[in-house]
Amino acid sequence: MLPARRKKSDPTFEEVQALFAQWRAHKRGRDPIPSFLWEAAVSLADAHTVTRVARCLRLNHTELKSRSTACRESGNIAFIELDPVTVATECTIEMEKPTGERMRVRGACSVTELVREFFR
Repeated sequence: MLPARRKKSDPTFEEVQALFAQWRAHKRGRDPIPSFLWEAAVSLADAHTVTRVARCLRLNHTELKSRSTACRESGNIAFIELDPVTVATECTIEMEKPTGERMRVRGACSVTELVREFFR
């Protein structure tokens, strides 16, 4: 799979874990998770699975998934430009729709046609 390009402002997994640990150490009772921590967790869910992020950060899976889906639906989708349009050598291409449907193709293929058919 082609890795999504990270913005320079996106925190690493370790940085987010440290932020959550620090917040948990200083919170009082049942304080809600601050929005900046949710945003950091959602940014990790773009590069990793929601399940992995939720488990490692000890978050409610359903809440993280709904926040991640809402973020994707609001237009924060990363696109990766592929050049040339037709891949001549063997490679693996993975795509995922916002609905969760996934497609993996191995071999040489026409990327344009592949994307057009998958997102139709």
